[in-house]
This record gives sequence, C-alpha cells and structure tokens, in this order.
Amino acid sequence: MNVRFLEAFVWVARLGSFKAAAERMHTTQAGISSRIATLEQQFGTKLFDREHRGVMLTYQGTELMPWAERMVDLQARMVAAMGQTDAFTGVLRIGAMETVVHSWLPDLLSRFAERYPNATVELVSDITPRLRDDLLRGSLDCAFLSEEITPGYIVNRRLATFAMRWVAAPSLARRFPVKPVLSFADVAEHPIISFHRESAVYRNIAERANGLENLRISYFSSLGAMVDLARSGFGTALLPTAVIQADLQDGRLLPLDVDPLPAPLPLIASARLEPPSPLAGALCEMAQAACDTFVASSRHDVLAS
Repeated sequence: MNVRFLEAFVWVARLGSFKAAAERMHTTQAGISSRIATLEQQFGTKLFDREHRGVMLTYQGTELMPWAERMVDLQARMVAAMGQTDAFTGVLRIGAMETVVHSWLPDLLSRFAERYPNATVELVSDITPRLRDDLLRGSLDCAFLSEEITPGYIVNRRLATFAMRWVAAPSLARRFPVKPVLSFADVAEHPIISFHRESAVYRNIAERANGLENLRISYFSSLGAMVDLARSGFGTALLPTAVIQADLQDGRLLPLDVDPLPAPLPLIASARLEPPSPLAGALCEMAQAACDTFVASSRHDVLAS
C-alpha cells in the first residue's frame, strides 16, 4: 500500500477539503481524488461523504484514521532514523510571535533549510493567544509563543526569557521628571505603545494601571510598527531589549528606569503530540540552538532560561 495515498487521506480528513489537502501536499485536487479513490477501491469501502460544504469521514474512514496517521508517522521516523533528511518533502506550518520573528527565527529557518532542503515552510506571525488556538485546532504544527499551553496534546519547551524595558525617543524622554527611577504613574503621563490587548505584555501594563486617570494606550500586533512609533516620539513603549539593541546603542531610543520592573517575556516552543510531526520536533530542537546563539550575542538583554 502506498503511504503517500494514506498521507493524502490523512490531510483530507484533517483539513476537510480535497483542495486544501492538494495545496498542503503540493499536488492537484485531481491527484488527491485519484489517491482516495484508489484507497477506497483497495479497502472496498467508502472513506468520505462528500457534502456541499466539504467532506466528512464515514464510519470506516474514522476507523482508518488512527492507523493511517501511525503509518505516515512511522515512515517519517524511519526516514529520519536512516539520516535521509533530504527525503522530507512535506510542509511545516509554523506560528511565531513577532518578538521571535525579529530576533532568532531567520537563523533558525536557515538552519532548518540546510538540514531539510526539500521541506517547505508556511509561517504565520501573530499574538500568542491566536497562535495557541491555531496550534490546538491543528492548523499549525508548532509555534513559538510567550505562554505554555496546557500539556496533553501539546509538548512545551522553554527556550529563554527576554528582559523587557520601557523606552522612549530622546525628544519624549526629555519630558520625563529628572529622578533616578520613574514610577509607572510618570510613564502613564504620556501615550503608551503596547502589544495587543490579549498579550502578556499588555496584561503587565494593565496590572499597573488601576486608578490612573487619562491613561492613553495604543495597541498593536506588529512589533515593527511599535518600534517605529517609539522612535518617532509617539509614546513610550515596553519592548524586549534584545530586539532593540541597535536602537539603544545608536540613541534612537533611550531606556527608562521604571519601578516596578516589568515582567520578563518567556519564549516557549510548543508542538502537537497528536498527530506527531517529525519536522516540527526537529525544528523545536533546532530552535534551542538558534535561540542560544542569539542569547549569547545579546549579553544582559536576555535572562537565563
């Protein structure tokens, strides 16, 4: 039995669409239909019910699903054990929060491409809550985020912890009171640039904001936009210092000493256990090395993992 046919069956079942499975496997919808038809002929039973909104597994298809997943996984593990990394031709769906995208992810993907030259990558950059939902839903194979996902179907690996720092453009920093340490109330006298409302960074800010009047917080999902706005003097920002080292060294942004210290930002690699993805597992292992390299070059901007 051709394992590629079983792989087509698995992706149609997971994605609920022949078209989506064809895109996932880089083939045509007709090719996927032919593979499913061959399987149905071999098993002598119907595996999918075609509906106007998609496809659904039949009872027999539901019975086949766990066996097919094991066969596909076993083949991938066998290839990996033989060291034939160039034989991996699948697509790895990765989610990453912006902090990772703007720090060590490019190095990681370069390492991955060198080791798995025939694999392709689909990257989604978003905030942690959405990446978590996508990973649990199965539309991602692994994700790099700031919070662990409840164990069960997911395995979590803490990679590092990034220090956070209040920063402002020189033009805005001159307007703060002249004293060794600022309070959050001093920071809140000016507009604040924050990550999205659902982010851990925003929660860090919100915990300090009780009772303050005229609080002005602007929310963004793009780290690049936040840095640009902070440089322009739009407002103060709470950012990972490891990502803005060049701005701090060049004086485009100035650090603000604020009490209490902001909570650090954890970096977590999370991957699905069911169904397992050898490529996702390999990427998460390689992520530690890429992150460690970045940490080594970031000096005091990254805390111990």
